[in-house]
Amino acid sequence: MILVLLVSGAAVYLNYYWKPILTQRIKEAIERSTDGLYRIEFENIRVNFITGRLNVSNIRFIPDTLVYEKMKVDSIAPRHLYEVEIAELILKKIQPWKIYTLGKLEMRSIEIDRPSLKVVFSKIRNTRASPKQDLRTAYQHLAPYLNSVKIGSIIFKNADFKYIDRSAEGGSRITELKDLYVRISDLLIDSASQFDHSRLYYTKDIYAELLDYKTLTEDGNYNIQFSEFKASTAGGYAHIKGFRLLPKYSEMEFSRRFKFQKDRYSAHFEDIELSNIDYELLNRDRRLIASSLTLNKGNLSVFLNRGMPDSIRDKGVNFPQLALKRFKLDTTIDTVLLKDSYVNYSEYNPDSRRKGTLSFGGINGSIFNLTNDSLNLIKNKFSEVKLTSLLMNRGRLDIAMKFNLPDPDGAFEFSGKLGKLDAEMFNSAIRPLSLIEVKSGYINQMIFNGRGSINGVRGSLTCYYNDLKISLLEKSENSSRLKRKGIASIFANILIIKDHNPMKGESVRKGVFNYVRPERSSFFNMIWKGFAEALLNTIGFDAATQREIAVRLRKMEIERLNREERRDDRLKKRDVRRLNRN
Repeated sequence: MILVLLVSGAAVYLNYYWKPILTQRIKEAIERSTDGLYRIEFENIRVNFITGRLNVSNIRFIPDTLVYEKMKVDSIAPRHLYEVEIAELILKKIQPWKIYTLGKLEMRSIEIDRPSLKVVFSKIRNTRASPKQDLRTAYQHLAPYLNSVKIGSIIFKNADFKYIDRSAEGGSRITELKDLYVRISDLLIDSASQFDHSRLYYTKDIYAELLDYKTLTEDGNYNIQFSEFKASTAGGYAHIKGFRLLPKYSEMEFSRRFKFQKDRYSAHFEDIELSNIDYELLNRDRRLIASSLTLNKGNLSVFLNRGMPDSIRDKGVNFPQLALKRFKLDTTIDTVLLKDSYVNYSEYNPDSRRKGTLSFGGINGSIFNLTNDSLNLIKNKFSEVKLTSLLMNRGRLDIAMKFNLPDPDGAFEFSGKLGKLDAEMFNSAIRPLSLIEVKSGYINQMIFNGRGSINGVRGSLTCYYNDLKISLLEKSENSSRLKRKGIASIFANILIIKDHNPMKGESVRKGVFNYVRPERSSFFNMIWKGFAEALLNTIGFDAATQREIAVRLRKMEIERLNREERRDDRLKKRDVRRLNRN
């Protein structure tokens, strides 16, 4: 009992004695080690010397904006500015005697519940050397107060995180996360660790986890959500599960919310993972360098309503490499891996009042050297794409593309091959979009290659096929159905359409295309138009032939009307003669 009373009395005395000392030391250390940029405020500090536990309540870590602006003038301002609010901070297993006798701050863990962290990034370039620039390490800043700091783990629970990027053009970009879990492992600041480049912010690992995240895009047209996000600096990865981009409006409703044509996207990826991320470079220079990005079991749908007016903007700005240039973060990913994914592209054609869809299933392949980083473009200015898919979920399609990344006109090359496919499988795409229906036919192989830019696309296409028969369609006046142009279809199949390639006793016909891109034509639309031109030439149904058919049909219609008029005249004359006889 006496021993307990003595220990308890000593603990109370030490707590009373140490509290003002600790409070003063903490505030002085923060202010001096940051050169007055930050100050710390808190309401109460409680120390239990028996358990080695310290509680600090209502903490505020506040930057001094006047000092920061002066640092900018002196070219010594950091790029990141932090503001932190914490309801309660719990430090466990502190050894105060080591602090007092050896100058070593050691503890097992720090637990922080429901903190609020705001980080502001400014793209500051120190273009000149400053005599005031402080190049001391964190250890050298702390050396007057402590010989070392060692903390087993720091855990943030249910953290609210806001990141404000003030380097963006046209205003700040804000990213907000709620209920974030962060675990910092093995924080060590001493004379040796200050030069250990394997540690980020003097830690062995910073691990972050976020579950069931949902947010709305800035324009309010999409919901973004995922079931799980995990990232680790030691593992060098960032992993997202169950990612979804969900439009808030149906296809036609979405398109009518804009004055001009605008693509509507819907996406789902089961797994997205970035590997071997250089987190130190990302933090220090805002450059994202990673060895690979894996997109697993993705499903992407794109819809465009052609019934809306064309955009006044040149869609060439959205060519792959030109869009990549506009990405604000300097990025280099060695390899992008696509696994077991699906893409479909749909257009609504007001002439047919139908939606045509072109689909690609079972997509697997790689994209090499995906970068907009000027330093990496000096080493390699080309990005190569190699993909395998199933066109219309039936025919194997192999594609290789090569993009000239720094080229201002978005230059690229491509080649590919399509395997065996029933030609009728194209009807879901060409029937609504081209008012042509394949009645029968079989594609044995299609080989194509070419090159293009924002100015257009040119190349060649060879399609081996058999038994091709088509029908020409038109809108029905009495219903929303498409009806067959009987005479025109017969005329086309018998007199014009070449139903085999090669024809018996003839060489293989090769289709050549040279399509000049209108400003309002997108990347994929341009390639599709080029291919369509070559295919129609191959089957003998080119633009000149279509005009000839139209002329002949008009002539036939005029002759039919003349015949009906002559018949009506004969009937009238006969009726007159009959009346005269009576």
